[in-house]
Amino acid sequence: MKPLELLPAIDIKHGKVVQISSAASAANSASVEPLEVLQRFVAAGSKWIHLVDLDAAYGTGNNSLLIQQLSAMSQVNTQLSGGIENQKSLDLALATSAKRINISTAALEDFDWVKDVLKKYPERVCIGLDVSQSSLVARGSGKVIGDLNYFISILNEASCARIIVTDNSTDGALGGPNFKLLEDVMRQTSAEVIASGGVTTLLDLQQLRKMGLSAVIVGKALYVGSFSIEEALDTCYK
Repeated sequence: MKPLELLPAIDIKHGKVVQISSAASAANSASVEPLEVLQRFVAAGSKWIHLVDLDAAYGTGNNSLLIQQLSAMSQVNTQLSGGIENQKSLDLALATSAKRINISTAALEDFDWVKDVLKKYPERVCIGLDVSQSSLVARGSGKVIGDLNYFISILNEASCARIIVTDNSTDGALGGPNFKLLEDVMRQTSAEVIASGGVTTLLDLQQLRKMGLSAVIVGKALYVGSFSIEEALDTCYK
């Protein structure tokens, strides 16, 4: 069975990590530094880090300088996400040492631009598909972008190599991934599919690996102690 690439997520808001472990108290949660979390994941053996700028995603500011520093300091591959939807935000991301950059669902409104980006950076960019039922809905704005199947077809025509699929209803809910959605997407594309949202147990990771997905982004389950980063790495790679 091929490995399932594990991308532990670090969600950053106002310069701090949003999600904390259940062992941390509310009093010290505000002091959790992204670099501390990154170093812990890397020390455990993580090969990737998924850095998310929540302020950029939700239009409340940005953490671009911090993310640039974290990406430069990381000893492993980084994938950037959050509010990358136009040339300005893409240029900031491209200026980092990140190996991959996730173009947000909102960017699909300007598909000509997305096609141009895919042509220029075929291996460095991936496209985020935030799904609500059968539609793409940008999580930052809540705007409906269009039909999921339609956008998969035109991304195929644009030779998109990699997509990140998130069921908006499962993200952060610890209710398990939407396996059916992931299967449906995989049937429609030859692009690598990265699962994001809902992972709750090691069994979820085992199932995603059996399905043949390229990678999985895991956030909340690691922070609330559903399983350890070491257990996740063993499940995904061994």
